[in-house]
Amino acid sequence: MEDILQSSAATKHAVLHQTRKINADLVKRTLIAIPAFALLVSVIYFHGAYAKIIVLLIHLLCVHEIISAMDGVAKPIRSLSYGFTLALLPAYEFLGGQSAVTGLLVFSVMLVLVAMMISQRSVTDGLYTIFPMLYPGLLFASVYDILSIPSVSASQFVLILAFGCAMITDTFAYLGGSAFGRHKLMERVSPNKTVEGALCGLVSGILFVFLFGSHFQLSFGVQLNPLLYLAWGALLSLFSQVGDLVESYLKRWFGKKDFGTLLGPHGGMMDRLDSFLFIAPIASLFRLIYLF
Repeated sequence: MEDILQSSAATKHAVLHQTRKINADLVKRTLIAIPAFALLVSVIYFHGAYAKIIVLLIHLLCVHEIISAMDGVAKPIRSLSYGFTLALLPAYEFLGGQSAVTGLLVFSVMLVLVAMMISQRSVTDGLYTIFPMLYPGLLFASVYDILSIPSVSASQFVLILAFGCAMITDTFAYLGGSAFGRHKLMERVSPNKTVEGALCGLVSGILFVFLFGSHFQLSFGVQLNPLLYLAWGALLSLFSQVGDLVESYLKRWFGKKDFGTLLGPHGGMMDRLDSFLFIAPIASLFRLIYLF
């Protein structure tokens, strides 16, 4: 009888300890997220040139984090990776949107090949120079797509849906996994992620997009069939988690726990934007509504 009571007490203590750990970690996440959230609100609210310049600066920071993480596997030509990043916004803004981005990418790849030949750098260095142009480069081009939606209010609406879905999905995947997680999702890629957490994140993301989209769309001058938000929410939430897994894979490949230290124990800017960037191309499809 005494053994049973001791076992029960130990179980209760373990549950209490886990609950306190989850609550403490959630508080840390919230406190660290406040400055980033304030910056996000300013980007959505002020929009326009201000938002695009802030996105450019964040893009530069993300590229710096990725290039720094590559030190153990290659020595990319930093000037060309940074140069593509700096040229992306002017090319998009003044030379023709995504078609200009494609042209810039082609020219940049050619420039990398020439630089490799002249400097006798390895092919590996060249490939890793190109990598940040593709990821996160092309994903940031999709963010410019969202910011360039003809209706400012509709653009703000899409930004709220995309960022909101990424944050809700990530938060509830973490909470659901901590509380109910039993089955590993992709242990070799991300040991802490579980199937139960992923399902909690998916359902929460879908609900957020559906509820916010269907109830507030008219306030932003948007009018779509509410059922479309269920499908859109499923895509956004699913790819949000795929983006998180892809970044986890890359960090393991580079031998890094996090891409940066800007946000303290929660990593760098890439660690916080991985989910949003991966759904940006899907969210940017909203602008097609204005082409018909």
